[in-house]
Amino acid sequence: MGTGGEGGVAGAAQLTAADLLRGLCAALRPGRGACDHQPGHPLALPGAHDADVPAGAPDLERAPLAAARRPDGRPGDRRRVLCRAHIEGTHAHICLLHRRFSQGGEMERPLVSVYITCHNYGRYLEQAVESVLAQSLQNWELIIVDDASSDETPEICQRYQEQDPQRIRVLRHEEAQGLQRNANRVLEMARGKYIMRLDADDWLDESALLVMSERMERRAEVALVYPNYFYVDAEGRFLGVEQRKLPGSEARLLDLPAHGACTMVRRRVLKALGGYDERHNAQDGYELWLKVSRHYAVEGVATPLFFYRQHPESLSRNEDRLLTARRQIKRSLAEKLEGAVKPRVVGIVPAKNTYKSMPDVVLKEVGGRPLIDHTLEAARASGRFDEIWVTTDCPRVVEHCTMRDIPAMLRPSALSEADRKLSEVVYDAVTRLETDHDLFADVVVVLSAHSPLRRAEHITKALDTLVLYDADSVISVYEDFDMHFQHGADGLEPLNPAMMRKLRLEREGLYVFNGAITAVWRDAIRPDDYHGKSISHVVMPWRESFQLKSDFDRWMLDRLLREDNEDRQEPPTAAAE
Repeated sequence: MGTGGEGGVAGAAQLTAADLLRGLCAALRPGRGACDHQPGHPLALPGAHDADVPAGAPDLERAPLAAARRPDGRPGDRRRVLCRAHIEGTHAHICLLHRRFSQGGEMERPLVSVYITCHNYGRYLEQAVESVLAQSLQNWELIIVDDASSDETPEICQRYQEQDPQRIRVLRHEEAQGLQRNANRVLEMARGKYIMRLDADDWLDESALLVMSERMERRAEVALVYPNYFYVDAEGRFLGVEQRKLPGSEARLLDLPAHGACTMVRRRVLKALGGYDERHNAQDGYELWLKVSRHYAVEGVATPLFFYRQHPESLSRNEDRLLTARRQIKRSLAEKLEGAVKPRVVGIVPAKNTYKSMPDVVLKEVGGRPLIDHTLEAARASGRFDEIWVTTDCPRVVEHCTMRDIPAMLRPSALSEADRKLSEVVYDAVTRLETDHDLFADVVVVLSAHSPLRRAEHITKALDTLVLYDADSVISVYEDFDMHFQHGADGLEPLNPAMMRKLRLEREGLYVFNGAITAVWRDAIRPDDYHGKSISHVVMPWRESFQLKSDFDRWMLDRLLREDNEDRQEPPTAAAE
């Protein structure tokens, strides 16, 4: 007995701090043993927390954070979701402590640099800063950028800097600089291994920095990590949970960028990529995603780790500004990829002119000119085509196009029958160009003659997207925010139930092909399909997606086009000058 006692005491004396931390990891991971600090170990929720969960709450282990909804579709209790975040944070903290014991001590510099850019968001700023101060991981620095605010922002910044001068710095601008310029100034100032933007009107879960930095620490090949998040309204009331598709397991084509806020990136990677392009003044997170995801591994965290505020002033709700910024960012990045040899791009305009319900449709005037001319002018204005060809079933269309120096071909009449697919028309045109004209395209862009509001910049955006995302094809769409239903066992069931609460979730996003543009690599075109396997997209506003399919459409498009012409001809006002 004495020997056993001595052995037990000796064994206890030999326990290291790392051994104790392994034991804590095992306690947080019931039935799975100690953590080996490798990826692929989702946390189980300890049974002790189940008492706080209402009946019918989702099993978060099998379906992590399934939007925190009950089976009847009503919002569920958020305590289990928050509990998951806290357990993730505790586990991450233990892993970091284990690594520090193994490596011999604390790091001398901040692990994470957080920055907040604030322009007249003083009413929200305190909550954002307090959420950083409350982080479980305390090895951070905070840089607050006062971007020429005229509200209480300067006083709030000064107070927090005086409260914690070692970790909080303030950068003040007398004139607003915008997102990209501010991000670059912060990148130059930052001392952390990782860097993350927190918007002034959002706030962090207390485990956010811990969970994301721990993921980066144990996955050296990962350059960017982003979490899921909670939606809240202007007053901070809970609206829903965003559960994004995870790269690799759920999304192979990474054409849905992470939310720019609260995305953590390795500082050295961002510097190696040259920081941000200061020609742009919005969508810095979109630029970050495009740059990083093309060259490095990115990962998502299933746990929601910040609170994203929805209010009327949110940039993310301004569709026109968002789409314009994204188009400009894509153009600047695609330009950097262009070399001495470029893909040969051929435009194909299908122009059936023998519809019984709309005779001579492509030659009738809409907005003061023949319908087809709007498409031909947009194609020419883009400057992206080696050649543009029209394929039609009408000799008059051939003559019309020839007079405008656009070559056209008469296709077999059988291809105009009602049951023939557009893919057959496209395949016929492409193969005839190859056999009859020795024109071998690398990329084919199909432009509908029935989409007169499509502009040159939309065509450019589609071609840039095709190159940047390495998809088989890119189609133009508009996002549908209306409620949609399908019939189920109990009648109609919503396809996008969150829209009942006016909340657009990524997993419920619905996109409508507007027919205006299809850009596709030649080797993906077949008689039965001209899209290929991987299909990316460009979003066009609903107004510009309008197609002519009826006499009513003609009347509506005529009005819209004449309004556009009047807007372009209207002289600038004194204020605009």
